[in-house]
Amino acid sequence: MVRVFCGWTRRTFGAVLLTLSAAVALSAPAAADQAREAVGLFVQSCLKYVEDSGDLRAWIDSTPQLRKFPPQQAQAFLEGKRGDVWSAANDSGLFALVLFNDDTCTVMAQQASADQVSLVFSEYVRRKNLPLDKVGDRREFVRSIDQREEVYRSNDGRILYEVVLVTSKSPHALVQALLSTRPNR
Repeated sequence: MVRVFCGWTRRTFGAVLLTLSAAVALSAPAAADQAREAVGLFVQSCLKYVEDSGDLRAWIDSTPQLRKFPPQQAQAFLEGKRGDVWSAANDSGLFALVLFNDDTCTVMAQQASADQVSLVFSEYVRRKNLPLDKVGDRREFVRSIDQREEVYRSNDGRILYEVVLVTSKSPHALVQALLSTRPNR
């Protein structure tokens, strides 16, 4: 997943969401606000409903701020997999919510401080005392773009799952934060 992240974002995320940026009045939000927005969307969607994709879909249907991408545009995010994609663009920036048919749920932020995303998420886990253990944290350069991948695993609950945060500080990465929940199979 990490190796695909940077190359894939250059071709797809920016191209698909570029048209949305004209429709969204974007001010210059602070990096911390973008990180809080990305983590907030992730927490209230992917993380909250990690054990029930039916409830997640019901939440998505009841959230008018989310706009579903047409199938042709959604394919750019799905990379040949099956699923659905919603735009969550707002005054803080450009965000997307991706729900794959294998119950992997991902939030992408075009811009968000890598350090702030990590900090905001780890503070949320600590504050809410979530049953997540950090099991991985690595940094690498992929196609000359820095990336950090943090992996958490659940240690309790009806369904065991992983949380993966992939962030980049590079201004050349069109997606600077990708947060996912996926079944731990």
